[in-house]
Amino acid sequence: MAEFSELSDGRVPGGAERGLAWRGGVGTRGLEWGFVPDSPSFSIVVAASFTADPLQRPIEFWQQPLQTQFEVQFAPFGQILQTLLDPGSLFRSHGHGLNVILFRYGDMGEARRREENARALLEAIGGSAPQLAAPLLVIPFDVPEPWWREIPNAWLLSPARIDRWYPVTNKISRQGEQLGAIPFTEDYFIALGTSIVRAAHAIHKNPHKVLALDCDNTLWQGICGEDGPEGVRLGPGHEALQRFALRQREEGMLLALCSKNNEADVEATFAAHAEFPLQLSDITGRRIDWLPKPDGLESLSRELSLGLDSFVFVDDNPREVSEVDDRLPEVLALALPEEEGEFGAFLEQVWAFDRLKLTEEDRRRAASYEGAQQFGKALHEAGNLEDFLATLELSVEIHELREEEIARAAQLTQRTNQFNFTTKRRSEADLRSGDGEWFTIGVRDRFGDYGLTGLVWGRRAGGEYVVENFLLSCRVLGRGVEHRVMNWVGEYAGKLGCERVVIRFEASSRNAPAAAFYGQLSDTAEGLAGLKFPVVQAVGSGTGGRGGTRLRVDYERIARQLGSVEAIRGAMRRHARPELATATENQLAGIWQDLLEVEAIEPGSNFFDLGGHSLKVVLLLMRIEESFGVTLGIEDVYAADTNLERMARRIDERITFGGLDHSEYTQILHGIESMTEEEALAALEREIALHADPSRG
Repeated sequence: MAEFSELSDGRVPGGAERGLAWRGGVGTRGLEWGFVPDSPSFSIVVAASFTADPLQRPIEFWQQPLQTQFEVQFAPFGQILQTLLDPGSLFRSHGHGLNVILFRYGDMGEARRREENARALLEAIGGSAPQLAAPLLVIPFDVPEPWWREIPNAWLLSPARIDRWYPVTNKISRQGEQLGAIPFTEDYFIALGTSIVRAAHAIHKNPHKVLALDCDNTLWQGICGEDGPEGVRLGPGHEALQRFALRQREEGMLLALCSKNNEADVEATFAAHAEFPLQLSDITGRRIDWLPKPDGLESLSRELSLGLDSFVFVDDNPREVSEVDDRLPEVLALALPEEEGEFGAFLEQVWAFDRLKLTEEDRRRAASYEGAQQFGKALHEAGNLEDFLATLELSVEIHELREEEIARAAQLTQRTNQFNFTTKRRSEADLRSGDGEWFTIGVRDRFGDYGLTGLVWGRRAGGEYVVENFLLSCRVLGRGVEHRVMNWVGEYAGKLGCERVVIRFEASSRNAPAAAFYGQLSDTAEGLAGLKFPVVQAVGSGTGGRGGTRLRVDYERIARQLGSVEAIRGAMRRHARPELATATENQLAGIWQDLLEVEAIEPGSNFFDLGGHSLKVVLLLMRIEESFGVTLGIEDVYAADTNLERMARRIDERITFGGLDHSEYTQILHGIESMTEEEALAALEREIALHADPSRG
């Protein structure tokens, strides 16, 4: 570990010593990897303690809205431990995508052994997850709290979050459980499958870091400059938006205001409304003036040292949103619904805000940026840079990556763009792989402790020490931290007996600050002071980051049009529907089409001839019960003469006659009509007695 308390000469180093040897040129950056892969190898592999096959359709549905292709695979029924531990299992045979474990506490064996077995499963997850190339998502059902709240080395998606995202009234299918260990209704499988895709998106996407908000008719109802600070009001929708913004702040996003207004009016409005959940003290940056909104967002981007692609902008005015879209396509600009009451539900369905795992750094981010702003103010007021740095009390701590820091370190590789030498993303599994050495960088000065804010990834290769990547949070730039780190690398390489340091660099449109610093290193006339060994740039990275194409996900369309199970279910239905004789036939044909994935259904079509099998029979019976409220038996599907028309007629008979076909019903009715009044009353009394005591039958 290396500790630095101050710069050796009180100045930012000017560059490398004369005589440093250089070769090669700046490499070209590969496409950034996100949720959308270049190749069709993105896989979602599911291992469950119950029959999970009904997840396939709702998961695959999301390929079109997300503009990507992925495949869904299922491990053998009930073999979660085997899938975790077997080196040849589906979990280990793919490296790009998501592994998913679904388990119910009730499936963990006999009641007296369930907690023991469930804990053994958690231990297996903790031990196996670091060996998996793809992230592991765990969804536990009915597991006693609190011991499952955090699962080591894995991502957790709780049923409570699924319920928050996609509430379903009727979740449990007793018929499906009895016939095929299929515990959930179609609607809940849609909610579960969508939540798995949404979790995969949250794990792999580049996170947004700033939520910029308009004021009038967004944060409150009314125009503070016209209605007066006391004249605006907080409607239910605006309150929901403010509380949503506060929750985002607690989860690590910075809050900003970008509004066309007089700043004094906005300040007076907040001062007049102590009941507002959101207050000015929660805001990290603001641009309140009469300039176009894109100008304000660009200015905020510069102030916070964050790229525009880190911003989400929310406004009630579609014209303002359109202007931001046109001028700043990197910004995710969202127009609120016209109805105020829909604000909260809309924001809840914007996938861009999703976070499945929070680190302590996330919770401290807003306070850390406040320290950075104080730093900027002090720097602006200082007489000169050298005097300012001399009083900074800068401390940089570098040590090997520790287990408890892995989640934060992986997050840094995924979120850091501007000062990132390669912009390659790394998962927690990547950091545990033993591929080279990872060092963390902690920074503090008189303005605050910024925590773990940087990483160096390196390896010894013969007489060279290769820096595979170097990244720093933009919060600590401008202090000389990057210079100290490179000096430390040189000293460390010397202790290992290396003769020179090789630094890999790949230019991109997003890492200009890193390129500027790299340019200082690559200047043969003036380089990095104190670096004792030649720094040689290697052409190309050669270490293989994941490649991918960044496609713009239409978050607003998803939130507006696919924000509920009902909406998703409707979108999953095929548009082409046969025009059949009865409404029941048409509705039943739609179910057949969904299950069998066929276009044309005729009245005489046979379920098995179209590709039906035993599992789909169970799903068909479940869907009929959910859609029509009647229960058919296995024989109603497997009968040799059963086709769509006869099955629809059987459903109608059960609805109308309680399960009897028309001839049976007519025969019973005729028998009742032939009885005398006394005989009918006696038969009724016998029926009542039989229901009261079935043993008498």
